[in-house]
Amino acid sequence: MSEKKLKAFTLIEILVALTIIGVLLTFVAPYVLNRPDQARELKLKNDFMALSTALNLYKLDNGTLPEPAKGLDVLTGDGSNKYLQSVPLDPWGVAYKLEKATNSPGIILRSAGPDGVFGNTSDDDDLLSDIIK
Repeated sequence: MSEKKLKAFTLIEILVALTIIGVLLTFVAPYVLNRPDQARELKLKNDFMALSTALNLYKLDNGTLPEPAKGLDVLTGDGSNKYLQSVPLDPWGVAYKLEKATNSPGIILRSAGPDGVFGNTSDDDDLLSDIIK
């Protein structure tokens, strides 16, 4: 009797495909929706998802998440350690910030928000991702 070999996608292939779809949607959404605020929110959500996926792949390879002091540039390394082609900017053109989560182990991604300033106390409009563990 011959054994049939099952062909299936690996978890990493599925995550990469979802990340690519999410990134493509961030470019298509503004033209389809024609609603700038919703498009920015969608881009932010998809960027958080893509960066979270890249950070999880980094953790699989290295055993731990990167230190916030190293920033997100560790995801654009060379050779086999390249998880992203480039680190995206938030919808307002500011680089995302990697921070330790407060009151919980893990890290979070922070966007400066519409005002483009991190932690502005008079108008704290910074947007945060879910905790990445």
